[in-house]
Amino acid sequence: MAKRIKNTAAGVIASKATLYRILLIAVLVITLPVLLGFAYLALLRDAGLQDRHTRAAVNIIASEQARALAQVAGDLRMRLQQVADSALGQQLLLADDAAAEPLERQILRLFPEFSEVRALLLSDLGTASLSGSSHQLRNHIELDLVRRATAGDPSQPETYRADGQIYTSMAQLVRSEESPGRQTVILGTFDNTLIPRWLELADPANGQVTLTQNHVQNGVELITVGSANAAGERYRVAYTVPDTSWQLEFTPSDALIAQFQVNRLPLLLILAVILLGLAGGLLLLLSRIPGLLASDVAQIIRGAGLRGQVQLHLPHLVPLGEHLRKLLTEHRGHSAVDDEDGEAAVPEEPRSSQADNHLMHPLFQRTPLVEEDPVEDTRDDDLDTLDVTQEPVLNAGEFLPAQIFRAYDIRGNAERDLGDTTVSLIGRALGTIAAENGENTLIVGADGRTSSPRIKSALIKALLSTGRDVIDIGVVPTPLLYYATRTLQTRSGVMITGSHNPAAANGLKIVLKNAPSAAGLMQRIRDTALGGDFREGRGTLSKADPLPAYLEEIISDITLPAPLKVVVDAGNGATSDIAPQLFAELGCDVMQLYCEMDGRFPNRSPDTSREENLADLAAAVRHNRADLGVAFDGDGDRVAVVTGSGRILRTDQLMMLYVEDVVSRNPGTDVVFDVKCSRNLGQLIVEHGGRPVLSKTGHAFMREKMVETNALLGGEFSGHIFFGERWHGFDDGMYAAVRLAEILSNQNQTLDELLDALPQSANTPEILIPVPDADKFALVQQLIDGAYFPEGKVNTLDGLRVDFNDGWGLVRASNTSAALTARFEASTAERLRAIMADFRDQMAVVSPQLTLPE
Repeated sequence: MAKRIKNTAAGVIASKATLYRILLIAVLVITLPVLLGFAYLALLRDAGLQDRHTRAAVNIIASEQARALAQVAGDLRMRLQQVADSALGQQLLLADDAAAEPLERQILRLFPEFSEVRALLLSDLGTASLSGSSHQLRNHIELDLVRRATAGDPSQPETYRADGQIYTSMAQLVRSEESPGRQTVILGTFDNTLIPRWLELADPANGQVTLTQNHVQNGVELITVGSANAAGERYRVAYTVPDTSWQLEFTPSDALIAQFQVNRLPLLLILAVILLGLAGGLLLLLSRIPGLLASDVAQIIRGAGLRGQVQLHLPHLVPLGEHLRKLLTEHRGHSAVDDEDGEAAVPEEPRSSQADNHLMHPLFQRTPLVEEDPVEDTRDDDLDTLDVTQEPVLNAGEFLPAQIFRAYDIRGNAERDLGDTTVSLIGRALGTIAAENGENTLIVGADGRTSSPRIKSALIKALLSTGRDVIDIGVVPTPLLYYATRTLQTRSGVMITGSHNPAAANGLKIVLKNAPSAAGLMQRIRDTALGGDFREGRGTLSKADPLPAYLEEIISDITLPAPLKVVVDAGNGATSDIAPQLFAELGCDVMQLYCEMDGRFPNRSPDTSREENLADLAAAVRHNRADLGVAFDGDGDRVAVVTGSGRILRTDQLMMLYVEDVVSRNPGTDVVFDVKCSRNLGQLIVEHGGRPVLSKTGHAFMREKMVETNALLGGEFSGHIFFGERWHGFDDGMYAAVRLAEILSNQNQTLDELLDALPQSANTPEILIPVPDADKFALVQQLIDGAYFPEGKVNTLDGLRVDFNDGWGLVRASNTSAALTARFEASTAERLRAIMADFRDQMAVVSPQLTLPE
């Protein structure tokens, strides 16, 4: 039982143990989450990091081994071809069996890798002529090698058993146009020790490497080098050796796994320091709080009858002091009242004893003796006085030009096309449509353009006049508007932005019920505005800031094991403040380029899809020796990337890096990309176990296809990247940039090395062909109607795309500008020029103004 102290005069009691119980609970409340957090770090997160890093190392070692084997096989193939094309090879064509032997020895000297070289002379009967040859083949596999070489198939190493031994051979056809009836096949057999020596190029201490041949279901094990224990089985990986029938399996050793074990001692030391700090802080509170309480109570009692200010340590005791003063003041106000006879009562002289002076105690006060500060009116006067009255508009068609209603947004010159009347009509129409869809609240954000505040003001007034509530989130990048529609409990919003267009342009990107706006909605808004039948009401305006939650969600999701040096080029756009902060919060060394918001875009165009606009970023990356550089367009929904050497990653190449990351964790997932992307991207998706899905160009079309297919990844060539894995599925340049940083931070390769490892082709950037805005779709249709590509497959999903066996070409109408866009790709530069020439000729027939660069 806690000891109680009783004051019999005042009848007030208190438990001395209450304060200690409170502090004990505080200790538990503070300490328990700390202990749980450190337990998570020590037991779960560290184990996860160890597992992730081990798997990354295993994949790197295995892939490098497979690549090295493929390189050796490719080198042998090339050298065999060179011998076949040389004078030595031509001599073999003319030699008989006896004359061929010295030539075989000469070839053997050129190939120290071979233990045996046989020249198999073929007549018109082909491989059937080998039956009586002195070079009798060991088995049907060698015969099959010869047959495949005769058929012109690329030479691949083949491993097989014969006469109780293992052989590995390669075959190369020798022929001449001058002697078409004579053919010779060079059959080279490897030294039996060669493959083990190839595999031992890596450190055997890292683990066990097994090479198998995959002509049968489970493969035939050829050679095993190194050793591993059962602990490494969970990390075993297999890689196909390109251009061979071999598969390489790698199982890490205990020593390799141990290299990635996390030392928990520093974590435990930090925990101990934190707990000691908490204990010291709580002990300090325990010693200080009773003294502060006693001091403040004494101050209240002493100052109860005074008019001066009483200074307390604990603000929670201020109401008590004020109330005591009020009671004392009211008591004083009743000290001079009339007696029963109507005479004024004469107050008695105050007594000096403390017992009789109790009426001076603050307990008897009812009115304050000190002036109280008036409570500040925190209402926003703008909310009460905002005039949302909308005047009728005559001849609405004059203010609603059809060309500003684009495929998936509204866009035009801010002063000429988006005056206040136009914006008001659009806002009232949108508010009416939102009401019809059951949407009561819309979020409004704007980029940093000089025209955006005026347009936002007109839009908000118009929405409020339809009875829609509006949440103003201020000046933000477009992804923040999308994020707000998913976190502020309303699914609709409008972003005022000119996106990647010049400073004089502006527009509206619209989200209705978390669905991207498409052509149907744009036309419906125009038709409703022309009709003039608007909802009426008076909505309320409020403000919100989604940025803290946005940053917190990304920072808690992205992990960068190794810090990176990053150049951030915001182009004076809406990401100027946020993007550098985001990378800095993730631990990066950030160098800022054009990160002062300026709606005039004084330093570069906001269009990051034009490679000439990235020249300053590339120079800054090279100068600062950064790991990478990232650039954002005017409203931050596009990203462009530059490697450490200043090379520009086109978006389809960037998507390949994302595919290797996302699809590896989610096999079978759909990946959406637009018609301007490389065909190598689709092939890479298939190789990693995903399903490629082709889409029309345009961020709204991409998002629709992402929702339709439940895809976890999507990318548009102009720089819009959509992540459905670990993110919300909308295009966000900043999130895409930090996901790339995460990939790079988890690799032992530079971004340039990762780029070099991707499939290569000859291709063009996006080519813009200026045409009148009103003519662009008709011109593309004429090109489609007259298209004649007998060797290609025509695709009209979005414009005219023609796919050939070794490349493709595309011409389409831009959704966002007065231009046609074109792009071409082929396996070689010569073939690329040929495809462009075919398109150039057919475009010239449609219109002389449709020209392609030479």
